[in-house]
Amino acid sequence: MEDVMMAVTVVPVLFIGLPWLILHYITKWKQGKTLPREDEALLGEMHETARRLEDRVITIERIMAAENPNWKSGL
Repeated sequence: MEDVMMAVTVVPVLFIGLPWLILHYITKWKQGKTLPREDEALLGEMHETARRLEDRVITIERIMAAENPNWKSGL
């Protein structure tokens, strides 16, 4: 009787549960490879902000160099 109960438990776990678990995590792994659209948009905005900030720093450095050519040597 115990052998039958064990077989009734093990067979579904092996042939249904295990493949489902493997396929579930394969699907999650494939979804994790790409960025969601919201994250892509946020990344684009952050890139644009970083580019604008870099332009501002370059402008400030140019202004500082025009006012005091040796300002960097003090750093």
